[in-house]
Amino acid sequence: MKYNSITSERARGVNTKTSYLPVRQAGLYKRVLEGYQEWLGIIGYVESTVKGLPKQLEPFFFHLKEKKVTTLELVPKEVIRSYYQTLKQRRSQVTGELLKGSTLNGHIRNLNLFSNYLEETGQGSLQIDLKLERVEIAEKEVLSLYEIDQLYNACDEGITGLRERAILSLYYGCGLRSQEGINLNVNDILLDKQLVHIRKAKNNRARYVPFMDQQKQDFELYLQHCRSSIAEAEQTSFLINNQGKRISSTAVSKVFKALIIKTDNPELQDKKIGLHTLRHSIATHLLQSGMGIENISQFLGHQRIRSTQTYLHLTYELQGVSTD
Repeated sequence: MKYNSITSERARGVNTKTSYLPVRQAGLYKRVLEGYQEWLGIIGYVESTVKGLPKQLEPFFFHLKEKKVTTLELVPKEVIRSYYQTLKQRRSQVTGELLKGSTLNGHIRNLNLFSNYLEETGQGSLQIDLKLERVEIAEKEVLSLYEIDQLYNACDEGITGLRERAILSLYYGCGLRSQEGINLNVNDILLDKQLVHIRKAKNNRARYVPFMDQQKQDFELYLQHCRSSIAEAEQTSFLINNQGKRISSTAVSKVFKALIIKTDNPELQDKKIGLHTLRHSIATHLLQSGMGIENISQFLGHQRIRSTQTYLHLTYELQGVSTD
């Protein structure tokens, strides 16, 4: 999919008639990174990622200067490889140790994403042939069905409880990513078809997510009795805060943490979990119920089915089945 139709001139970072970027031109790399930052926001990345990924690339531009690369039209493989070797020799400012494989993989993914940005906006490309480092799959925390029920039961009986249930139904019932729920507008909740339209998703992969009768009821009650009483007149956001404006990811996380405390379940309270745990949980529960891995991948909006297959490992562990 081309992004030219939705990306502003500033996001492209250069006059579109120019087919290359002279890296040595003073301040130009900064404009390119500003454009990359805006593009990341447009295609649905969370604020911390939108700010962090361009900053992570600043050393890459200094490396290009050292290698006397004067254009982004087609950065050769050798330059990319030599930059990656410098990353492998770099030590963490926190631990003093060499960068972990997972951190190096993050740099590779950022380079690939930046190359996509350059190609989609007609500014150039990077010849990347780097292979991801082998890393151990981090263990994902998964809540039991009983713990999910406890969270729902902890919802307040008043108007704010309707919003709490709507949040749980979005992030557990529909398995949304944090920013996907924040970005939803009222017209994205298709009650008659029982679908949520995710327009602004990670990697710009829009999708429809089905929901069950219980989630439909939660959404209807929230819209009728909670949102309608506090939303500003022109507000289009589905989830809103107490001031009637679009809710922030921080505020949603606080709601979730408050629900955990209200469960009075010390084991649940001791777990290091967040909103994304609800997404892990619904994926695992769907797999345990017999849903096919490809359907779950579509439900979650994964670009690669390999991302979904990590839940197979989780399910086997929960069932006490060896994967050796």
